[in-house]
Amino acid sequence: MQYKLMLCALLCAVFSGDGQADMPVAAATCGACHNAAVATATGAPELNGQHEFYLRKQLEQWQNGSRGQHPDDSRGQQMAAIAKTLTADDISTLARYFSQQPSSRVAEPGSDAALLDKGRRIYIGNCGACHGDKAQGNVALNAPALSMLTKDYLALQLSHFHSGVRGTAKSDRPGRQMALIARGLSPADMQAVAAYIGAGLP
Repeated sequence: MQYKLMLCALLCAVFSGDGQADMPVAAATCGACHNAAVATATGAPELNGQHEFYLRKQLEQWQNGSRGQHPDDSRGQQMAAIAKTLTADDISTLARYFSQQPSSRVAEPGSDAALLDKGRRIYIGNCGACHGDKAQGNVALNAPALSMLTKDYLALQLSHFHSGVRGTAKSDRPGRQMALIARGLSPADMQAVAAYIGAGLP
């Protein structure tokens, strides 16, 4: 964990000099892991274009311990440590900033047609009603956008919901709903729907 935090601190210098004068100072540090250019390598989700309410909620959950406490969630533990250094104003500023930035993620190629078709059917039957026909999310249903997330990150989070690493806090009703849905999917189902979303919902 210490190495990764040091790496993020080092990389933040790169992303803080990108010419965005309105970028909050803390956002540069976030970008060291969450910027689309490095997200695949770090395993972190892109934040640009995600709904403000969802970004705020996740930071608050990491801060109050309702997410990122499971021993099998090493990345969540890292985020919890970072979130605890933020003030309420920091969280609001970061959530607003990243929600206003355009996503630069491109669809991931490489999945075969049969896998994508299976993922499409699972998405329509289990995900689309809340997350939208284009995975754009739905504020009224507390559903985040999924369209900017990679298939690997999506598959990992579905696995976490399925196994109880995530979505068990009593205060996290949407998380518990996701856990219920994930438990109805097989590992192959989760890989298929993650591949379908990652490919841009073709």
